[in-house]
Parts: sequence; structure tokens; C-alpha cells
Amino acid sequence: MIVHAQQTHYDATMDVLYLVAAGGPIHRSTEVAPGITLEYGKDGEVVGLEILRASQVLAEKVVASLHAKQAGVL
Repeated sequence: MIVHAQQTHYDATMDVLYLVAAGGPIHRSTEVAPGITLEYGKDGEVVGLEILRASQVLAEKVVASLHAKQAGVL
């Protein structure tokens, strides 16, 4: 499954990355791996992806890019 993110939100204090794949309410969610949750809409489409402890899960360059984007550098 490929999920194309329309928006990304990274909370550096909580170290949580949230990817918004589609608009709309969340009808259910499933933890697919420890700290990684897929959120589904009414028709079963993926509407979001949440990654806890993102700096431990993602490559260092990805996290640095998120920090730079949030700071307005990118």
C-alpha cells in the first residue's frame, strides 16, 4: 500500500509525526506496528498515519528535514 501524504505535522516536543493522506473524519484506527497507527475513513480509505517516537523510527535525515521544514528553512 502506498499512502501519499497531503500534509505532514511533526511535534518535536512529543516526537510524533502525523501524515494526513485524505480529508475527513477517522472512523477506525489500527496499530500496524509498535507506535505506528493507520487511521481509516468511513469507506476504509487511509486518512492518516501516526508515528510515535518518530526520531527513533525514521532515518536521521528525514527527522532533520522535518525540523527544518517546521522552522521555515525548507
